Amino acid sequence: MNRIPGAFFVFDRHTYKFVFVSDGLLNLFGISEKAFLEKYFNSFEMFIYKEDRKLVKETIEGQFDFEDYCEASFRVKSILDDEKYMIFQGRLVVENDGSENVYALLFDMTEMVVSQQEISRMNQDLYNQSTRERVRHDQISRKAQMDGLTGLLNKTAVTDTISDYLNESEKDQMHALLMIDCDNFKAVNDNFGHATGDEVIKYFASVLKRTFRDSDIKGRFGGDEFIVFMKNTTFDATALRAKQLNEAIKKPYLKDGKEIKISCSIGVSYFMKDGNNFDTLFNAADDALYKAKSLGKDRFVEYRK
Repeated sequence: MNRIPGAFFVFDRHTYKFVFVSDGLLNLFGISEKAFLEKYFNSFEMFIYKEDRKLVKETIEGQFDFEDYCEASFRVKSILDDEKYMIFQGRLVVENDGSENVYALLFDMTEMVVSQQEISRMNQDLYNQSTRERVRHDQISRKAQMDGLTGLLNKTAVTDTISDYLNESEKDQMHALLMIDCDNFKAVNDNFGHATGDEVIKYFASVLKRTFRDSDIKGRFGGDEFIVFMKNTTFDATALRAKQLNEAIKKPYLKDGKEIKISCSIGVSYFMKDGNNFDTLFNAADDALYKAKSLGKDRFVEYRK
């Protein structure tokens, strides 16, 4: 049996005690037979890494219940206590005296497993790096789309977002575009200063966020102009939201004990009634906004041809 190439050994099927260990197995671990048997307590079971032991025994016994061949993979602690990865193949043999032994070959897969682990680690590192770069890119992209003062979409981003949504909309859907202007904002800047004007713009944006749905597209179009795109709405729902915004904005805004009067004018256009793309809807809503201001401000007006 010593002439069998590779790491060959025999163990008792029931006690798992070694019956024979070949020179090939001893050479694999660089150890004498005496030292080998002492280190592993003359037991194939103790030869198997502790955490793998139960599963390997269950695998072996489970296969022997159906055939005389078994195969398993497990870890072994070498003489230097480093881990080796093994594949075991065994054949159950009934000896002349009726005893049952397992004749087995052991293949050292450590180098391949370690290489695979290193490749997996490198792939994971690449994935993590790619993920970090993607997150960073997304953060930069989002930052570039945001209005720095209000946190709403800026003019370019809100225009593109609404345009993309309209391009994918069906003709039987109804959406509303609202152009919103802060009334008499120039007077706020003139009487209270630009710092207070910025505070009013931020307050205006916060009311806008609270009034409309999270799914609605909201942006600052520039200065004291805002835009809201209400997806999948109705005439009544749009009118209700516009009225709510008019009322919410009129609540007193206090600065250093002084009340700043704020109101807004709103122009509304509808997809497909007033247009089927951003430009036509924007122009219609802008005309309605101009009409709202000419009627005394602090109101909403729906576009009429």
